Amino acid sequence: MSVVEWSYMQEALPILFAISLVLVTIVLTVVGVQLVLTLFEVKRTLARVNTLLNQAEDKFENVLAPLRNLGGMANGLQTGFRVFESFIGWLNRSRSDRKDE
Repeated sequence: MSVVEWSYMQEALPILFAISLVLVTIVLTVVGVQLVLTLFEVKRTLARVNTLLNQAEDKFENVLAPLRNLGGMANGLQTGFRVFESFIGWLNRSRSDRKDE
């Protein structure tokens, strides 16, 4: 290798590194911008999904509320039947006490 070739390589190497650095910087900037835009889109999509889930939860709540009321009504009827059975038992005891006298 001659001295001319060696000096040419010494001058070309920093230029090549500078060009590579500029290209890598441009590529990383484009990737970064695309990443930010994708994250914004993901955020918007998650907000829509959250809204849909809230609406679905409200609709399920509207459907389940009457069913819960039916459960409460069943408990009320069961308590009413117990009171009625107790009353009938009290009446039967009263009749049997009167017959014994």
